[in-house]
Amino acid sequence: MSAARGDSPAAAARARHAARLEHVRAAIAAAGGRFTLRKRTASNLFRYTRRRGVPGAARVDLGAFTEILELDPAAMTLDVEGLATFESLVDYCLPRGFVPLVTPELKHITLGGASVGIGIESSCHRHGFVHDMLQEAEVLLPDGRIVVATADNGHADLFRALGNSYGTLGYILRAKIRLMPAKPRVRMRTTEFSDVAAFLDATRAATEDPSVDFVETLMYAPARLLLMTSRWEEASAEPPEDIVRSQVFYTRVSRPGELLLSAKDYLFRYDPEWFWNIPETLPYRLLRRHAPLPLRHSGFYKRWLHLQERLGIKKNDGKELLIQDWEVPWDKAADLLRFALREVDLDGKPWLSVAIRTPVSPTLYPLRPGELYFNLGCYCRVRKSAEGDFHATRVLDGKCLELGGLKMLYSTSFMDEATFDRTYNGEAFRALKAKYDPHGRFPTLYEKCVRAV
Repeated sequence: MSAARGDSPAAAARARHAARLEHVRAAIAAAGGRFTLRKRTASNLFRYTRRRGVPGAARVDLGAFTEILELDPAAMTLDVEGLATFESLVDYCLPRGFVPLVTPELKHITLGGASVGIGIESSCHRHGFVHDMLQEAEVLLPDGRIVVATADNGHADLFRALGNSYGTLGYILRAKIRLMPAKPRVRMRTTEFSDVAAFLDATRAATEDPSVDFVETLMYAPARLLLMTSRWEEASAEPPEDIVRSQVFYTRVSRPGELLLSAKDYLFRYDPEWFWNIPETLPYRLLRRHAPLPLRHSGFYKRWLHLQERLGIKKNDGKELLIQDWEVPWDKAADLLRFALREVDLDGKPWLSVAIRTPVSPTLYPLRPGELYFNLGCYCRVRKSAEGDFHATRVLDGKCLELGGLKMLYSTSFMDEATFDRTYNGEAFRALKAKYDPHGRFPTLYEKCVRAV
């Protein structure tokens, strides 16, 4: 049948998308007031305490907005619904020779969630954040209107503010994103350093090397600092290593040398172990080797963690969460890294870092465009301090802000509202809120990210 008659696969997909939009409009009209998002993937927000929720808000199900609508190979763009996971994007695009410019390493992170949060990865030195690959976004506003925002249309202010808005200005129902060419394999090289200054100089040099596609680091101690540089590679007779069943990625890569992975395994290399949170015990070794693949991903582990918390299993083990990311200008990287290694004991687990250079400063996450930033991340549980609950988070937050940096807001923060307002461009947020949510149906950014509304 002829595509000109409007019955091409892309046209059929857009028709299904339009039907879903009408269903959402009807659900919001029936709710008659405040509503919150319901989705079917595990949340990648890591609040240390349970969210309080929005009293009286109806739950609107957006879980069906997962379809890939159209890939344009000439333009290297993908039109896709906002609740599609990055695993589904990679599964669709990689066999066609492409992947998103930035692919977060946990499979069940959604495109919409990473776009309104701050999504990062080892390609950020070249392509910026997840929201930097957006070309347009179809956004469900708090009053039920649906608008298309681009960098140069009447909703350009909303477009520039999507990054770090965390759904307080609206939800992304569809987006067009930029892609990059991909190859079937990725070859990694680990180089070890024992000096912080030399390590950071080599990392910065790697971000400026056009032959290096991905840059990240693992940091165990001031004298054990690991730089991983990676490149796309064509398939060959050499088989890639197995980091789902046979190898634990972070331990395998924590020694100097080379590692060849399939492209998909590289992009989601921390997902099978949820970074390093799956214990090295016999039951979990059996899980690695024999469990069905649907049980070998971060979404399953996140639900298991929540179940343990509800059952009280984790409350009395003497540990607490330290799941956070911070960014500081590169000339402050040594200060932040030395402080973190000195002040916080990760009990043998590593800190993780990527380098970030954003092409445009997002309104609500005001980094300087074109400047290289050092991201420091921690994704584990640490021993509780005699200084009080979540002491490590509090002291690292303070150090980051002291050094002129920003922290990502997907996890718990303890800032007072005045500090938060100064840090995240509160004046601009209030103007956007007045324009796109004049009735205050969605929480403010401070309510969502600090008060856990």
